[in-house]
Amino acid sequence: MPAAAPFGHHLRTWRTARQLSQEALAGRAGVSPRHLSFVENGRAQPSRELVVALAGALDVPLRDRNALLLAAGFAPAYAASPLDGDELRHLRRAIDHLLALHAFGAVVVDRLWNVVQLNDGAARLIARFPPRTPDGTAAMRNLLLGTLHPEALRPYLVNWHELAGHLVARLHREIAAAPGDDDRRRLLAALLALPGVPADWRAAPVGTPAAPFALVHLRAPDGLELRLFTMLTSIGTPLDVTAEDLHIESYFPADDATEAALRSLAPAPAPAPAPG
Repeated sequence: MPAAAPFGHHLRTWRTARQLSQEALAGRAGVSPRHLSFVENGRAQPSRELVVALAGALDVPLRDRNALLLAAGFAPAYAASPLDGDELRHLRRAIDHLLALHAFGAVVVDRLWNVVQLNDGAARLIARFPPRTPDGTAAMRNLLLGTLHPEALRPYLVNWHELAGHLVARLHREIAAAPGDDDRRRLLAALLALPGVPADWRAAPVGTPAAPFALVHLRAPDGLELRLFTMLTSIGTPLDVTAEDLHIESYFPADDATEAALRSLAPAPAPAPAPG
C-alpha cells in the first residue's frame, strides 16, 4: 500500500482485510453508510475524530492508526518511544520482573520477531544449540529466521517441518491482519528465500485452523532432547507504538523429562552465608 495513497484507499484496504461491508463499518463507527462511502471514494474528507473512530472500529494497530491519520492530513496521535527512554521506564521494570521470574526461558521480541531481550534461562537454553556459522549467528537475532535458517536452529529441530510451517502460517495471518505492514512482507520473503523451504509455503494456508500451541522438539549434539511449548504475552491496552509491538515468548516443558533437564541447566543457588 503506497505511503502517499489517499485516505480512502487505506480505509478500503483495512475494511476489506477485516471482511466488513461499508454498512457494517458505518454502524461500528457511528457514521452514516452514505458518508462512509463518500469518504472511501474520496468525495468527502474525514475529520480527525472520524479517522480515530474508524481505526478503532477496524481494530487497527497503533502504528497503522498513525499512518491513517497522516493519510488524512493529520498529525500522528501515538508516540513510538525508545524502549530505553524515560517514557517507558515502568514498562522496562515490569518486563525485567517477568523475565526474572521465568526460570525455563523467556525472550522479548518486537512485531517482526527480532530479539530485544532474553533472560538467563533462555541464554542457557540457546547455548546448548549453538549456530554453526556466522550467518546462523546473525539469523538467531530473529526468532523466525533463527528457526528456519539451515545454519541456526534447523539442524537441532526434530520436528522442523511442522514447527517452521506453523510459524510461516502465523506470519501469513499477521500480514493478512495488518495489510499495510510491508516490513512483515519483507520478513516473509526472507524466510521463503532460505534453502529447503517448501514452495507451497508461499501461499497462505486456507481452511487450516491455528493450533493451540506448537511443540518445539530439540535434540542437542550430546543427545539431550527437549520438548517445549511457548506462550506469548502482550502489553495490555498500550498507548505507545513501541509498547504495543513488544511480546514476551516464554518457554515451558511439555513433559516431565524436559522439565528435569531444564532444571538441571539452571545455575545452582548461591550457598547461604556462614553464621557469625
